Amino acid sequence: MKTQQALPADFTPFPHSFPTRENCDPTNPYQAFLWMLVAMPYMKGAQLVLPVDYLQFVSKRLWDCGARPAADPALKYRKPAATDANWLTSPGTWVDVDDPEPETDRPVKIAVDSLQSQQQAEVMKELWGRLSEKQRLALMAESHPEMFGQ
Repeated sequence: MKTQQALPADFTPFPHSFPTRENCDPTNPYQAFLWMLVAMPYMKGAQLVLPVDYLQFVSKRLWDCGARPAADPALKYRKPAATDANWLTSPGTWVDVDDPEPETDRPVKIAVDSLQSQQQAEVMKELWGRLSEKQRLALMAESHPEMFGQ
């Protein structure tokens, strides 16, 4: 019967939900390379091929073999956008570090901006009519707190 291997005394689980360059400590062997193991080449369907805890051990192995973060990266990770074809399963992409960030407008804003003023008014009237009185009041209070004593 095999016994489970004990975790190293210096191991602590990654404290964030997803590893990025900004939230990984480059002096911590378990985190130094963790952010680089996201969206591995030719990955389809996931951002991480293995759980973050295991990838921390891969980072530690690289460290123990002599690797150290030394130069500024030439690539940056771009997480999948909500407008990607399969954003729930998209691994995201690695792009040149100097690539500008994509337009961050929400899809609904882009759609509404493409309408003429009369069409926008018609959409507003239709959507307003679908709200309950309670929802309308909450929306007005959120949009104009000064009118509602907030």
